[in-house]
Amino acid sequence: MEQLYRDQFAHFINTTPTGESENFVLEGTGVESLALSYNPQISQFKTIIARSADAVFDGYQIQSSVSGKRIYKEDPIYEFLNDARRKAEAIETQLLEVEMANATEGNYEATKYNVLIVITEFLGDVASIGYDIYVRGNPIIGTATIADGTPTFVEKL
Repeated sequence: MEQLYRDQFAHFINTTPTGESENFVLEGTGVESLALSYNPQISQFKTIIARSADAVFDGYQIQSSVSGKRIYKEDPIYEFLNDARRKAEAIETQLLEVEMANATEGNYEATKYNVLIVITEFLGDVASIGYDIYVRGNPIIGTATIADGTPTFVEKL
């Protein structure tokens, strides 16, 4: 059994969500932690004929918080986030997760999420930006190929 490490999972953000084609850019410059929190939504109830409560799984509210992303000149993710920050807007785009350790003939297992990104902090002690990612709808399962650092996603049908 082989242990996997964080650097074997890549996260890309589509920096042209309104364009005709996707432009996924690798996130990670200046980021020390990026984890997806699944936040399971559970309904609990107890009927009048039972002593113990029951639980029903309703779904997930997947989200992530990136705090203190250090700012680097010419980082396309920072430029994308900063444009929204300056306009005080939220971003509707896609997040692509690629499992770099799971490849078959150059095809990596991948998951694409439709997301809403909101800026949560700017500057601080060091020049940094923070943002939250909220997944919208169900994830899309597929594969990705990567050429010159740019992934291409294909949905699994």
